[in-house]
Amino acid sequence: MTSCGVNHNITTEPVTTDENSIKANTVTKSENEQAPNNTAIPVSKIKPQPQFEPITKSQDSKKIVKTDAEWKAILTPAEYQILRQKGTERAFTGKFDKHYKEGTYTCKGCGTALFDSTTKYDSGCGWPAFFKAKENTIAETIDRSYGMIRTEITCKKCDGHLGHIFDDGPNPTGVRYCVNSASMGFIPADKDKQAKPAQKK
Repeated sequence: MTSCGVNHNITTEPVTTDENSIKANTVTKSENEQAPNNTAIPVSKIKPQPQFEPITKSQDSKKIVKTDAEWKAILTPAEYQILRQKGTERAFTGKFDKHYKEGTYTCKGCGTALFDSTTKYDSGCGWPAFFKAKENTIAETIDRSYGMIRTEITCKKCDGHLGHIFDDGPNPTGVRYCVNSASMGFIPADKDKQAKPAQKK
């Protein structure tokens, strides 16, 4: 057998010349029977896979939508480049990489609370890392850019790019949310408590 899987050591039987045998072995096709369609699909008609393919869908009907001009008016150039153009800041340069104060990390684009400080840890990767996000705040998308396959994370409220999620995080979740500092804001715990109305006793 060759590498193509074709067996050249085939034994053949004598061909029968008997007329009745020939008729008995003759196969006739009905008029309605069609030959199998082995036509190859032209390469030009094959749809390429998108670079970004949604994994989770937002169910929030109050999604924030702005024009590029409106985003540029409220974001710094660095924030716009990351949040709206899916950029990435250099490792170990973000202001929240070694930031461990008590409080809440928010989306810089819309203010949505994304991560609690109790879920932040030092992963050593050079970007802020969290092992858990607040419920129903993060959307995941398959990212095939730069010849890699990763999972992008975005804010469900405004679709702002945050970073990527990996499966090398600590317990109890085993995941690592790797987030750009420029895509986040921070509300200290004491200020967060002041913003909440006191409960009636």
